[in-house]
Amino acid sequence: MTTDPGRILIDSWFPCAAVDEACGNRAGSGQVEKAIFTWFASRPIAQARAAVATALLADEPDTRLLIDDAVRGNPEAVAKVAALVGERYPEGRPILLDIFSGRGIISLEAARLGAKAVGLDLSPVATLAGRTLADYPMRNWSSEPLLPWTNGQESSATLFEADDTPKLIADLKVFLSEIGRRVQAAVEPYYPRNPDGSFPWGYLWAISIICDGCERRFPLLGSLVLRHPYARTKDAGQALRLVIDGDTWRAEVIDGLPDQAPTYSSTDLGDGRKRKGKSARCPFCSHVHSLETVKAKGAADEYRDELLLAIDTEGEAKRVFRTLRQDELAAADKVDITALEGAGPLSAVPDEPIPAGNVHTVMASGYGYRSFGSLMCDRQALQFAETVRAIRSCYSDVLAVGVSPDYARALTAFASATVARRLRYSTRGCRVQAMGKGDGTEQNRIKVSDLFANEASLNFQFDWVETGPGGGPGTWASVSKTGLGPYLAHVRALQGSPARFRQANAMRLPYRDNSVDAVVTDPPYYDMIEYADASDLMHVWLKRILFDIEPDLFATKAVRTRDGLQNKDDEIIVRRVHEPGRIRHDKDFYEASLSKAFQECRRVLRPDGHLVVVFGHSDPDAWKRLLAALHDAGFVVTSSWPSRTESANTGVASIKVTITIGCRVAPEGREPATAAQVDKEVADAIRSRVRGWTADGLALADQMMAAYGPAMEVYGRHSAVIQPDGETAPLERYLTLARRCVREATALRLDRIPIETFDAITRFAVFWMRVHGRTVVPKGEALFLAQVDSLRLEDVRGDLLAETRKGFRLVLDPPTTVGPDSAEFDVARALAGAYGAGGTEAAAAALAKWERPVDDEHLWAVIGDLAAQLPSSDGTAKSLVALQRNASAIKNLARGLAGALAQSDPTRSPTLFEVEEAR
Repeated sequence: MTTDPGRILIDSWFPCAAVDEACGNRAGSGQVEKAIFTWFASRPIAQARAAVATALLADEPDTRLLIDDAVRGNPEAVAKVAALVGERYPEGRPILLDIFSGRGIISLEAARLGAKAVGLDLSPVATLAGRTLADYPMRNWSSEPLLPWTNGQESSATLFEADDTPKLIADLKVFLSEIGRRVQAAVEPYYPRNPDGSFPWGYLWAISIICDGCERRFPLLGSLVLRHPYARTKDAGQALRLVIDGDTWRAEVIDGLPDQAPTYSSTDLGDGRKRKGKSARCPFCSHVHSLETVKAKGAADEYRDELLLAIDTEGEAKRVFRTLRQDELAAADKVDITALEGAGPLSAVPDEPIPAGNVHTVMASGYGYRSFGSLMCDRQALQFAETVRAIRSCYSDVLAVGVSPDYARALTAFASATVARRLRYSTRGCRVQAMGKGDGTEQNRIKVSDLFANEASLNFQFDWVETGPGGGPGTWASVSKTGLGPYLAHVRALQGSPARFRQANAMRLPYRDNSVDAVVTDPPYYDMIEYADASDLMHVWLKRILFDIEPDLFATKAVRTRDGLQNKDDEIIVRRVHEPGRIRHDKDFYEASLSKAFQECRRVLRPDGHLVVVFGHSDPDAWKRLLAALHDAGFVVTSSWPSRTESANTGVASIKVTITIGCRVAPEGREPATAAQVDKEVADAIRSRVRGWTADGLALADQMMAAYGPAMEVYGRHSAVIQPDGETAPLERYLTLARRCVREATALRLDRIPIETFDAITRFAVFWMRVHGRTVVPKGEALFLAQVDSLRLEDVRGDLLAETRKGFRLVLDPPTTVGPDSAEFDVARALAGAYGAGGTEAAAAALAKWERPVDDEHLWAVIGDLAAQLPSSDGTAKSLVALQRNASAIKNLARGLAGALAQSDPTRSPTLFEVEEAR
């Protein structure tokens, strides 16, 4: 292969196969880094490393093989790539900037590969995550003095000498342990120990309301299962029972499965049907309260927290529920968070308000909870307030023994990260997660569920778990341990210089013109995650720890919002709900703001610098907005590389493929072109790419997303694209064309008949089936698929597409009417319905009745293709397969029926069916 040494690699090559492979293992997926600090939409290490390397290095012999090995995780190859970067740039360069750094993955890999890495993010929480990941652990702390606590050892430095643990990790173990000891001592009066000296692992709480029917108070319980049975260990399991005693109730524990119904659940309508939504049923009088009524009680401040049960640890890990002792009830009643000393200028427990209308992100706000501190019961808030106090006092103590302020910040930053991770298991959103099954066939461990229902919203429960100051899942000791393990692996694999992280606005970059060699960034995912709203709970607790330790992020003057929360006005996202008093973050705002950010990238880039954008989204409108923002900012796409990056990750960012897009500043002197010319160039470019994508096993939906890159490459070569009417062709024309070219280039042939010879409805439906099957598709994607065949949604909504709250689903049920002019797809699904109802005879009679040609190759090709796409267990698939198997009999019967029909009425005109048969 001949390469151009002056050409940056991203323009001509990207290690797609190596990224795909590496993202399938823990080291390349980003899961290790994700376990260190809670943030959203984790960027895989492998893709970040590939994007950085190809953005900085020229396309020279052997460089590709070296980067391939580095992306796959070979440490020697990583070092050699870093050496190449050092050779290519003068001292002090290259400078690589990530303007949406998030947890800092791209900056981490830039630092590892020898660049001067800078990460910016609007969120102070994300900025702290970056420092914890790629700044503090990459510094040399070997000269720092010993910590003042030894836990019975001679010194903190001797704790891990046997396995050569880095000093930072050894000291963190001591630092975190001391924090846990101090918290335990502070809260012990409120958490009585068991007779054997142990703390209960946790406690079960529930919210109670007053019944509108009998005016008695009762708890809202969504499940009475405490621990499932497990036949292998002869464990009968445990369940909660509400015991009614006059006007009062109490909770007790029984062995086995529940013998009562939950008080908060879906209403049973009989015949296995349940009413949509949940309601609360009073155990005293059976009065039913709708969800709206229950919510109204919360808004009226009528909820009360009820401590129900304690949870002990038996043996190694078995969780056993029991009734509460009197001393435990009395201790919980003593908690008074109003008496707690504040954290500097801030209240001890966060009093910052949850923004109005934020119920889709902080779900508890829809049930009357108005402040972030109220997301916990008082005793949980007490634990966190004492944790804040313990971290700050440990910070002061290490400074007192001569530890440098930077090292004290590094230790405190990881302790703060531990607080952020513990929040995920310590609010009203964390229920008992009873593993296993009611029939006892599966292991029955007990865990605490994660606060994040997904990476976009904070869950809420009427019954939840509070973990205590001892050990077990979700406790300080457990969360510290599960964070230190990945951090040890992370620190041991580091090389390079520390990255630098700064809280800043991407639309106003704090850097000089022409000062940056490359910008590599992963922009916000459109409408997937409202990052600031989803992380404000972390923010309010972190600033109580760090207001004067990381003052540029968390000091009062650094938080420039009226409500004391993170800046949301400048957040470049699309909000699902417009909140009163807030700038409208709609699609136009997203595009315009992203364009401003890319314009800033253009300003700070050197003339030969590259912008590399990593993006993935299932909604075509998100792609339209992103690509339009790049175009409006004066960039042209030079390359695009699809990678299966999300297969090893979970959460809201569940895109299977993300695209790495190479961009340059648009050159001067580009010539205009006609739409016909550009259409051909786009089609040729995509056809050549599709062959490779197909060979790599890329799904059709992912190929359609990947095709935007080649289309934009061609589009950007010209100063303007002129349509026959003299108007400039809009960008949307080429996004639609890109998807159409993929369809045509994927050799999509139904029994070797060109797709173009089918009617538009059938082309649309068959391709929908190929790409999405029977899943629900967002409206934007449905609109784009319809546009490929020049259809409107109105043309296909109803009989062909069923609309739901989340989008559209293809309908395979028989249409309401079928005739000689019906689309082949409609006839195929109608025939399947006829066969399912009456077998071969019914299908033949339908063909004759509808006056359809018996040997219509298009119809039978559609039947075969649909049968191949559907799972064999699907009822429609069974009918389609039967139609194929009985095709000869159906055709012969249909011919006979058509002949009989003709003889019974010799005066009628020949049907299309008969004309085709005569041929």
